[in-house]
This record gives sequence, C-alpha cells and structure tokens, in this order.
Amino acid sequence: MTIMNNVDTENREFKPLESIRDNYPKYVMTRNDMIQRRNGIVHANIGPFMKDGKSF
Repeated sequence: MTIMNNVDTENREFKPLESIRDNYPKYVMTRNDMIQRRNGIVHANIGPFMKDGKSF
C-alpha cells in the first residue's frame, strides 16, 4: 500500500528489483502520492496508472 512509513519498507520493496541485472522495466506499485525513481525502477501510483490505461 505504501512505502512512505520508513526507509526499511522502501528498501524491502526496491532491493530485490535492484539485484536483477537485465534491461526490462521494473515497477513498484503503491498508493503513495509521492512518486520516485530509484536506480531505474519506476515507482508508480496504482490508481492513476490503471486509470490512464498504462501497462507493463
């Protein structure tokens, strides 16, 4: 739901994706309003992502 509560939660969600060394896009989907990018991983808000018809 959110990764804004603390840095440990944020690291838990991003670290597994950071360890994958390929060229495929990687996403972390949450309900946060504050969106970030970290090492090429896209952090997206699930509501607008779906509403805008975006896909992976």
